[in-house]
Amino acid sequence: MQNETASADSAPGFLVRLKDNTDVLALAFLFILTFALYVSAAARTVTFSDSGDFLMGISTVGNIHGPGYPLYLMSAKLFSWMVPFGSLAFRASLYSAIFASLTTCLIYWIVFRMTHSRVSGVVAGFAYAFSYTFWYESVIPETYAINTFFIALLIVLIMRWERLLKEGRRQSADNTLCIFAFVFGLALANHFSIIFVLPAFLFFALDTSWRDAFAPRNLLRMAAFLAIGLLPYIYEPAAAFRGPAYNYGDPSTLIRWYHHITVYYQRAGLFEYPYRLFPGRFWRYFGTLATEFPYYWWLGGIGFLAAFRKRSKKYPLFLLFLFLLVLIPVMTYNQLEAVLRAHFYYESYLLVSLWIGFGVAYLARAFKLLGGHLDRLVECAALALVVVLALLCPLGSLVVHYDKVDKSNYYYARDMAKEMLESTEPGSVLLVSLDNVIFPCLYMQIVEGLRADVRVIGTRSLGVPGFPGMNLLEYAPPGYTAQNGDQYTQIVERNSHRLPVYTTISEVVAFEWTQEWLGYVIKVRSGDSGPLAAEERGPVLLPGSLSKSFKDSDARWAILFPEALKALVLYSRKDYRGAANTYGEIIPKFQESVYVPTLYGCASFSQYNELWGQVLNYQKQYQETADNLPKARVIDPDFSSISLSRAYATLGDFSSAINEYDRYSTLFPDDTSALLDLGELYIRLEEYQQADQLFKKVLAMAPNDSRGHFLYGRTLLLEGRESDARRELAKAAKLDPNGQFGQFARDILNKLR
Repeated sequence: MQNETASADSAPGFLVRLKDNTDVLALAFLFILTFALYVSAAARTVTFSDSGDFLMGISTVGNIHGPGYPLYLMSAKLFSWMVPFGSLAFRASLYSAIFASLTTCLIYWIVFRMTHSRVSGVVAGFAYAFSYTFWYESVIPETYAINTFFIALLIVLIMRWERLLKEGRRQSADNTLCIFAFVFGLALANHFSIIFVLPAFLFFALDTSWRDAFAPRNLLRMAAFLAIGLLPYIYEPAAAFRGPAYNYGDPSTLIRWYHHITVYYQRAGLFEYPYRLFPGRFWRYFGTLATEFPYYWWLGGIGFLAAFRKRSKKYPLFLLFLFLLVLIPVMTYNQLEAVLRAHFYYESYLLVSLWIGFGVAYLARAFKLLGGHLDRLVECAALALVVVLALLCPLGSLVVHYDKVDKSNYYYARDMAKEMLESTEPGSVLLVSLDNVIFPCLYMQIVEGLRADVRVIGTRSLGVPGFPGMNLLEYAPPGYTAQNGDQYTQIVERNSHRLPVYTTISEVVAFEWTQEWLGYVIKVRSGDSGPLAAEERGPVLLPGSLSKSFKDSDARWAILFPEALKALVLYSRKDYRGAANTYGEIIPKFQESVYVPTLYGCASFSQYNELWGQVLNYQKQYQETADNLPKARVIDPDFSSISLSRAYATLGDFSSAINEYDRYSTLFPDDTSALLDLGELYIRLEEYQQADQLFKKVLAMAPNDSRGHFLYGRTLLLEGRESDARRELAKAAKLDPNGQFGQFARDILNKLR
C-alpha cells in the first residue's frame, strides 16, 4: 500500500488532509466571517440591473433573459423554500452569499496548494471576498458568486487530477476527470461565459498528461458526465409549457429554445468593440485594480512575477492563460451600460486575488530568509510583521468598501418603480427602455402585485417572445401612415390618442408631441393638441441619504433621473435655456465622487451630455459645448458626440471636429448621419476626394438616403464631374420630392440647365 503523508502535495481526498485542525479553523474563519458580513449587507428587496429579472424567474418558476441560467433558477427556488424567513430578495441574496463565501474557501485551498502558506491563502480569500465588484454582486440576487465558485472548483479538481496521477492512482484520477466534466456542465447551465476558460484547462491537461486526459476511456465518460451536467437546460422549455407569468423568450419550441440558450436576443456587442480603442480599455482595466484592492493591489504584481521565478512554469502559465481568457472576451464587449459598472470583470479579479496570495507568500519567505541571516528572533519578528500587515490589507478593503456595497437598506429601485407605476392612470401604457427601469417595474407587478393594470412595455424588447407590446404597432389611427421606423415613436403616435401613454425614455426628443412632466414619468401624446389633463408636478424624492446613495452609481442615477426627464420636456418645448440649465445641474452631480471607473460606455451619462450639447448649440453657445462636453471622458473615456463635433466645426477648429467625428464613427459605424456630417466638413475644407469616398460608403449602406445623394452630387460637381453629379442630384430630387434635400437638388439642377 502506497505511503501517504499529510503534506499539501500528497494528501489524498477531495481537499488536503486537515492536520491539527489548522485548515478547519482557517476555512471556518474565512466562511463564517465573510458570510456574516455578506448577510449584514444583503439586499432586502429588488435592486437595479438584472436583480428584478432573476427574482421574477424565481418567483414564477419562469424564464429570464438568455441563456436562461436554469441551474440558478432551480436551485435558488429550492433554497427559497428551505429558508423560512425574509423576503424573496433577501433569501436569493443569502443564496449568493453562501457561494461567495465558499469561493473564498476554495481560493484559500488553491493558494495553499501552490505556495504551502496558509496565511497567503487566507489573505487571497479575503482579498477576493472584499473586492468591490465581487462583494457588490454577492449581496444581491445574481449568478456571479456561483459562477466564480465553479471556476475555483474547476481549478481545485484539475489540480487534484494532477496530484492523483503523480501518486499513480489512475482510476481515482479518471474519476476526477468525470467529476470535472460534470461540474463544467453545471457551470455552463449557470453562466455561459464559463465556455471561454476551457482552453486554459486543456492547456493544463496537455501539460500534465495528454495521454491520460484524452484517452478514449476518459473522453466517452467525460462526454456523458458533461451531458448530465447540462440537463438543467431542460428546465427552460418545461417552465415555458406551464405558461408562467414571466416567460422571457418563451422557449416552448425548439427554435425558441435554441435562440434562448444561444443568447440570440442579447448577442449584439460580443467581440464588437473597435480594435483601435482596445489598448486604451486594456490599460484602464489595471486602473480598476486600485478600487478593487485598495492600497495593496501591487501585491498582485509581486505575486505574478514571483510565480514565474519558480523552476516549473506550469501553474503561472495556466493562471495567466486563464486570466487572459476571462478578460479578453468581456474587454471586447461593446456595450452601453446605463450606469458606471465594471461588473463583468469579476472573474479576472479572482485571478488577481490568487496573485496577491502569491505575493504575500513570496514576501514572507523573503523576510524570513533576510531575518534568518541575522538572528532567530529577528527572523520571527520579521515574519510576524509580514503576516500582520498582509492580513490587515484585505481588512482595510473591508472598511473602504462596506458602505459602498451595503444593500441592507437599499430601496431605491423599489421606490422608483413604485413611484412610476402609481403616477399612471388605470389601464395605461408605460414605455421604458433601460433594464434599470423595466425589471424593477415588472418585479413590482409580478412579485409584489402592484398596479398590474399598467402595461409596462420594454421598447428594446419588442419582438422578443414572451414580451408584450407588438400589438400596439398594429393599431392605425385614421389617416396615419408610419413614416418613422422607430418602434417607440410609432407606439406613441398610434396609441396616445386612445390610451393614456407614459414614458421614461429620456433620450428621444419629439417637438411635435405634447408632454407633461410628472416626476418619474412623462405623460405623452402625439400632435400639438393642447395641455393634457394631468397636472404637472415635480418628483417625489426617494428616501435615504443622498450622500450615501451617491456612493452607488445606480442610486445616483435613480435620484437624478426625474431631472433628466424634466430637461427632456423643456427641450421638447424648445425651452433650450431651461433644458441647458437642468442638464448643467445634473451632469456635475452625476460625476460627483465617482468610485468605480467604467470600462464600458455609460449610456445615461453620454445621453445627457449629448442632449446638453444640442441645447447649447441651439442657443449658439458653441464654446460652452466645446468646454464642457470633453469633461465627460473623465467618466466615460469612450464618450463621443455629434454635438461636440458640430461645435468644433462652427468655431473653426476643423481638426478637432474631424477627430470627434472619426471617434464617433469608430464606435457607431452604422450611423450614416454622422458620416454625412463628416463628409460636409470635408467639402468645406475642399478635400473632395475624401468626401467622395465617404459618400460612396454611406450610399452603399443606405442607397435611398436623399441627403447622401444630394451631398455626393455636390461633391461630384465640385470635382468637375457634371454628368455624374446630375445623376446623383436627380436621385435626391426623386427620393425626397417634398423635402429640403429634394428642393436643394432641384435648385442646382435648374441652374445647370
